[in-house]
Amino acid sequence: MKKINAIISSFAFLLLAVLMSACNKDGIETIVIEDGQPSLAQMLIGRWNPTGGEMANPNTGEVTEDINISDIPWLDFGENGIGSWGNGGSGTGGSAGESFDWNADEGSGPIIGGGSGYDGEGPSVTFGGERWYIFQLTERILIIYRFYGDYIIIYYYYRVGDYNEPEPEPTPEPDNRNVITEIRETTLQGAAAPSVVKIHSFAYDGEGRIQNYTIIDGDYTYEWTYSYEGVEEVYVSGSESYMGYIGVEGINSLYSLPSSGTNQVLVASPQYNSDGYMQSLNNNVLDYENGNLSTFNCRGSVYTYEYTEEKNNANIDLNCFISNCSMYEYDYSHFSLFAPFGFYGKSSENLISKEIWFESADFDYEYTYEKDEQGRISSITRRTVPRFSGNILSMTTYRITYAN
Repeated sequence: MKKINAIISSFAFLLLAVLMSACNKDGIETIVIEDGQPSLAQMLIGRWNPTGGEMANPNTGEVTEDINISDIPWLDFGENGIGSWGNGGSGTGGSAGESFDWNADEGSGPIIGGGSGYDGEGPSVTFGGERWYIFQLTERILIIYRFYGDYIIIYYYYRVGDYNEPEPEPTPEPDNRNVITEIRETTLQGAAAPSVVKIHSFAYDGEGRIQNYTIIDGDYTYEWTYSYEGVEEVYVSGSESYMGYIGVEGINSLYSLPSSGTNQVLVASPQYNSDGYMQSLNNNVLDYENGNLSTFNCRGSVYTYEYTEEKNNANIDLNCFISNCSMYEYDYSHFSLFAPFGFYGKSSENLISKEIWFESADFDYEYTYEKDEQGRISSITRRTVPRFSGNILSMTTYRITYAN
């Protein structure tokens, strides 16, 4: 018990868990407490083993210390407000558990899990004399944190054994009408220069999630494969490899997976606003108006966007392909592997008509669209328009192929 008390009183932890849960066609399955549904206390009952812990700055997200898993207690929340804990990390052994009293507070809202930040609000559980806020809770995952001075302690846990939740409501078959399988990108850079062709191909799993993404760029081919653990973990393997933890809005933390076998590296900690749009990606800031991205501040260079009446309603965010994703990629080479497929929150509701570059730039992008017989966007033309002369610098056409 002394060791546990020392841990709790000395460190602030950021908890990452092995994320596994049931999934549906809409993606993330948020746990909502309603009449007849499990309460927060009922969801907590059971044995939880740790997967990691960290101390972090709640304002910047900077991790100041990693916690050895052997120093994080396992937890067993029993019925009638009595629980036990002990040392021993994630193993099934460890020291014999010592008892504690516990109680849960559902907070002001019904949703458990996937918060946009560590704000000390929402559901919580009190045990061992300390109040821990619940960042995420599913049938498999528990992420809790508490404040310690200017830092936060966060623990990541996974459930031992099964959780018996109510049978989900049946969901209708997915609509494949707007499912894109290929985008052929052709760029013309003047009469004397040859055209450049790049082909993007997409394949999906049985639940409509991206499974394979291939780019053929001249003589070079790039391929990535996506796999999932429930709806709370995504893995990407290929020329770049990543692992992302997914919350309610989208990926909360993204790690690169070096091929050399060295430790994974945190590369992105997106933050989302209350409407589910990504508002920051590390040092990039995004602002939205009327459901559309209005400005993007990339390291001090501000891009502004204007929109058509056309809806951005395909299964892939077309704005990610036709706008200046290369600037996002400057810092985060992973961006185009995740943002077009809904991993970074909601997409803009409409398609872009103009992308106005930062003040010192000498050109902007303008866009026009064509539709097929079914009213879907079949072709997009992007023109690079100079600000100080009348000649178009380049023109890129995106021809879109749908599944049916």
